Amino acid sequence: MNDVVPEISFRDTKLPDVGFEVIELSSLYAKANKGEINFIGRPHRIDFHNLIFFTGEQGDHFVDFNTIQVSKGSVVLVNKGQVHAFDLINQPAGKVVIFTDDYLDRVAAAIDIKIFAPTHLVASYLQNFSLSVEQAASLISLMELIFTEYGLTKPNVSYLQVLFAALLTKVSESRPDIYHHQMTPAQIKCFDRFTGVLNVAFTQTRDAKALALQIGTTYKTLNKVCKMATNRTAKQLIDAYTILEAKRRLSIDNIQVQQLSDYLGFDEPTNFIKYFKKHTLMTPSQFKRIT
Repeated sequence: MNDVVPEISFRDTKLPDVGFEVIELSSLYAKANKGEINFIGRPHRIDFHNLIFFTGEQGDHFVDFNTIQVSKGSVVLVNKGQVHAFDLINQPAGKVVIFTDDYLDRVAAAIDIKIFAPTHLVASYLQNFSLSVEQAASLISLMELIFTEYGLTKPNVSYLQVLFAALLTKVSESRPDIYHHQMTPAQIKCFDRFTGVLNVAFTQTRDAKALALQIGTTYKTLNKVCKMATNRTAKQLIDAYTILEAKRRLSIDNIQVQQLSDYLGFDEPTNFIKYFKKHTLMTPSQFKRIT
C-alpha cells in the first residue's frame, strides 16, 4: 500500500504582504532531487491555488486521479483542495504561481475573472488548455516583470498586485469559453452558492432539493443553473463531488471503508460500497489498491 498522501499548506513567502509567489519549476525539481521537497513527485493535497505555465518539452501533470499531458504553451490550473503531482521523470520546464483564496478574492474583486471556479466539476471548466504563441509570449513577459520586481530589495507591493491581476486577466482571456460567459450575474451567484454549500453539506445530504432550500432557491431553478453551467443536473454534480472526495479520502487519509462510509453519512457501509461502485465501476477497496 502507498504511503498516505501529504497535505501541503501555503508557506509565508519573503513578502507576506504580496500573497503570491512565482517559482521556476526547475528549482522545484532541484529541491526534489536533493530530497528537500520529496513530496512533489507524488500526489499531494494543497490548501492554495496553483497556476502552472509550461514552457519546455512534453511531460505529464497529475491532477485528481487524471494524468494530463503537457508541453510548451500548456497551462494547468490546480484548485485549493485538489490532489496533484509534478512530473519528476520528464521535468518539463515552466513556472508555477501559488496563491491563497484570500489573495485571489482581494485581486478578483477588482477585475472580471473567474479563473479558479468554485468547482472544477464544471464541464466547460478546463483544468488545462494550450496557449497560442502570442498568448504564451504575453504570459512570459508578465511573469518576467513579476520576477524582476519580486527580486528587488524594496519591491513595490501595489505594483506586484497589479501585475498579478494582469496575469490572471490574460489567462482568463486566453481560455476557451467558460460557463460564466453565458450566464447572468444572478445565475452565477446561484451556482456559486450551490457549490459553496455542496463543499460543506455533502456529508450530511445528497438531496438536491434540500440543498436548493439551503441556498434559497427552488429545485427547478437550481437544476436549470447547474445544466447551464455544467450540462449536468444538481444531483449529478452532488454525486460527482461525493465520489471525488471519497477518492481523495481513500488516497490521502488511507481511511477504512467503514470510517469513510460514516464520514459521508451513509447508513451502512454496504450502501456506500454500492454507491461507489455504481459511479466508478469498482469497489473502494479496489480503488485503494490501484492508487
